[in-house]
Amino acid sequence: MDENLIQFVDHARDKGLDHETIRRLLMAAGWKDKDIADVFCSRDLELPIPKPTVVVGSARPRARQGSVWPRRARDAFFHLLAFGSLSTWSTSLVLLFFTYIDFALPDPAWRISQSGLTEILSIVRAELAIVIVVFPVFLILWHFLLREVRRDVEKAKGAIRRWLGYLAIFVGALTLSGDVIALIYLLLEGQLTLRLLLKVAVLFLIAGSLVLYLALTLRSEMETEA
Repeated sequence: MDENLIQFVDHARDKGLDHETIRRLLMAAGWKDKDIADVFCSRDLELPIPKPTVVVGSARPRARQGSVWPRRARDAFFHLLAFGSLSTWSTSLVLLFFTYIDFALPDPAWRISQSGLTEILSIVRAELAIVIVVFPVFLILWHFLLREVRRDVEKAKGAIRRWLGYLAIFVGALTLSGDVIALIYLLLEGQLTLRLLLKVAVLFLIAGSLVLYLALTLRSEMETEA
């Protein structure tokens, strides 16, 4: 037991500070909670704190130490699944709108044959099926993760949640930047058509909405922690 720690606790108690105030001062200075508790108990209790008895062959202490890893693996699984489904359905939704735009406003230089029309319809069905299946999965997972964060604020500090969240914002910001660059380039080249303008608008709307939502969600979680 550190003698300087003992002297500080005795001096603080002589000055009339309560245990909680002394504890916070020492914790802020970098002392461990166990050392602080040992000093308090050595001054107030005649009987020292007993050490826990470890039963030979018992797996309970080991299970307690390892109980953190299953929770982290579980959180990582749900976050990877949620952000993976977010990327899947948003990409499919963009491609679905692009296909609709190409079909509604075809290039006059293109001649769509019957086989080409069948291929376009097949692409539309595939992208639509992905959105119909994956989007509800994302909503369920995201609702579950938000509920977990509301119950336990510490989960908002999870590394996997922060990394994936900011990675998604980064990818979305790059997409928006490329979208604006493409718009300006086509405008300067004089090649900006209604079909291209609608594609730029769709990409900007979807990517911008997701970036804004994720940024506001992470910001609100940081404010809750503070």
